[in-house]
Amino acid sequence: MPYGRVLVEVEPDHLDRPFDYEIAESTPVGARVEVTFGGRRTRGIVTDISATTDVEQVRPVRKVLGEHTWLTADELEVVRWAADRYAAPAADVIRHALPNRVVDVERRAAAQGWYPAAPRPPYTGARPDPNWGAYGAGDLADVAAHGSGAYYLRPLPSEDLPTRLVELVTHVLAHDRDVLLVVPGPRSSSADAVAAVVGDLAVDVRGGAKERRTYRAWLAARTGKARVVIGERGVAFWPLTRLGLAIVLDEASPALKERRSPYHNAREVVLERARRVGAVCLLVGYLPSALAWRLLVDRRVTPLVAPRRRERAAAPTVHVDTQPGTRLGRRATEAVRRATREGELAVVLSSRRGEGHALACSACGLRLTCRICEASVRRASPGTFCPSCGDHNRSRPVCERCQGQRFAPLAAGAERLGEELTRSFPEVSVAVLEGYGHDVPQPPAIVVTTRGSVTLERPADVGVVVVPHLDALVRRPGLDASEDALRLALTAGAWTNEVIVQTGEPTHPVVQALIRWDPGGFWKTEAATRAELRFPPAASSVRIDTGEGGTTTERELRQALPSSDELLGPLPVDGRSVWLIKTDDRVTTVAALRPLRHAWSRASRDVRIEVDPIEVP
Repeated sequence: MPYGRVLVEVEPDHLDRPFDYEIAESTPVGARVEVTFGGRRTRGIVTDISATTDVEQVRPVRKVLGEHTWLTADELEVVRWAADRYAAPAADVIRHALPNRVVDVERRAAAQGWYPAAPRPPYTGARPDPNWGAYGAGDLADVAAHGSGAYYLRPLPSEDLPTRLVELVTHVLAHDRDVLLVVPGPRSSSADAVAAVVGDLAVDVRGGAKERRTYRAWLAARTGKARVVIGERGVAFWPLTRLGLAIVLDEASPALKERRSPYHNAREVVLERARRVGAVCLLVGYLPSALAWRLLVDRRVTPLVAPRRRERAAAPTVHVDTQPGTRLGRRATEAVRRATREGELAVVLSSRRGEGHALACSACGLRLTCRICEASVRRASPGTFCPSCGDHNRSRPVCERCQGQRFAPLAAGAERLGEELTRSFPEVSVAVLEGYGHDVPQPPAIVVTTRGSVTLERPADVGVVVVPHLDALVRRPGLDASEDALRLALTAGAWTNEVIVQTGEPTHPVVQALIRWDPGGFWKTEAATRAELRFPPAASSVRIDTGEGGTTTERELRQALPSSDELLGPLPVDGRSVWLIKTDDRVTTVAALRPLRHAWSRASRDVRIEVDPIEVP
């Protein structure tokens, strides 16, 4: 019997390599098998087949799981790339890339005639003519149908984005190429429109589908029965026979970042997949993420942006009220009342939990800032801690203005704000949309929304968007605070013709970029500031969490890392020991950490490594 090299799906990092097993001659590379490993049954992927082995005693594979290939050779390379890119075991990537097997789904699919292989279904539906001239991209549809490349679309505020994407998707399907659509949350009118037009050619797994439904959808994509895959970050690795177009909506959304190892970002995975197979990747958003901005500056991504005059004409009017606070000022109150009287929605953009980490003086309202970089700080034991520069001030915090020593969250959360608006506007309903997947109520109504409910698609009849405490969003502890606040304000602002911002810092770059509707101008200033701190997009970051009472030492890390890397820590974060690495060469730094990862794994130490973390540290 031949020998199969099996990448066993086990957790220890130092066991992240193939092991030899006897295997049947008919077993292909990419098959998923059940093996005995360490005295227990587990799964693995066959990565190679050989006629010889150096191992003296080789156990046989227990059984092959299914008649289909789980990962093709090209897809295995993407798995290896993701493991290297994010400093994680390949087994962790496989657990994200592949669903759990449901045998009954295979039986039913075989009875219906599309398993283990399905005839490739043609697209015979409507084909609206692509209308992308406003972005100087009249040939984008033809490029997506035949060519490759990476593009960044910044829609006009008045754009009918679902229609534009349907035009592109149907054009690609008609030319016998497949489509991957990744959205940050379950609610997306663009995804709804695409699914409605392509019908049975699509599988849509938004909203956390059950195990059985997920496996059936994945199997349809694997066998070629489905030619369009729609979902959240979990579908970034899903197979398609002839991938021609990959779309990532709201590419800067934190929801695209996985919260478990390998902590990958769906955006980078989709970009890499499209590059490898010669497809088009289209990133969509009003404000580029730090990574997308760097790709745009390096000209590795082509911008699709309407002429400046046309974009400014379509942008909403932004009014700045220098009366910051959790409640609405006079201008905002009048605008909300006017919108609801005219049968429209009034949208109030709020923080989700009151930005409770950022602190302000209870007596005078002055924000508590870092003594080094002036960013917002949060409580630590003892003193305060700055997530932006890593400074731990062990002294008791004191207000610089009034010498007060009592501090409270910088702003109220959505629930509290909704209660206040209900008392202020008893004549109209108030809905609080926290998180993802909520439906927008019918107008007239007041909608208090958090970041998870802000989507690229414009809800109907929005009369005004109010940001009552932009300072809380901008000044929350965290590197991406300004970037994320502007992304939310631009995205929600595109829903309407009038935006009211309450702020105590009207000259802040976020406020000025919003007034001018100028994301590029914001990034030119923000990138220069971050370069001084050696943060993205100028450099890369790696976060190492060694847990409670972590024993990792500075000497241990410095001996492993390149001398050019900057190491901060240990930093007190929620009672855990955290280190932060700033590097100009992410590939070299991640490779240098590999021996340490294996040593920690052998010692059974709970160490978590996150490359390009959202929260720094």
